[in-house]
Amino acid sequence: MTGGVTLRRATPDDAEGIAAISVRAWAHAYEEFLDPRVLAARTVDSETERWRGLLAGSETQTWVAELDSRIVGYAATGPSADRDANAAVGEVRALYVDPPAQGAGLGSRLLRDAAARLGGAGFTSSTVWVFEQNGLGRAFYERHGWTNDPTGHEYVDPDWHAPAVRYRLEL
Repeated sequence: MTGGVTLRRATPDDAEGIAAISVRAWAHAYEEFLDPRVLAARTVDSETERWRGLLAGSETQTWVAELDSRIVGYAATGPSADRDANAAVGEVRALYVDPPAQGAGLGSRLLRDAAARLGGAGFTSSTVWVFEQNGLGRAFYERHGWTNDPTGHEYVDPDWHAPAVRYRLEL
């Protein structure tokens, strides 16, 4: 499936498409361990507004994967927001593939592209946060050479709602 897929930089006009994938992917991936109220509060409308703001800013770069003019995945990158990071550390801030499109290599392609963009921007390493209970997500990053970062602190962010672990990749 990745053969007909194109990657391009997202614009604020893509906010609703990204938001819809975000809502579906969170429900699909996290329903077993996140409070159902947390998932129910993530609506396409609320996520669209959040993504419009992110896409209008300059610190985060988001790229979408398109198939037949439809967004099927996205990856957002930027400088690490972690308290212990220096200017050489980038971050994959989000990477999601629409559940019906999962398993076809889109996530791998988006991740490789995100790492390449971070390296091209001068970052020497990158981090990504993954819910501790997200075994599939953790295995995905590990398959791609990311390692559990023992220097990571427990990530406490009200938007996460569950413990997370940090992974790192040298670029």
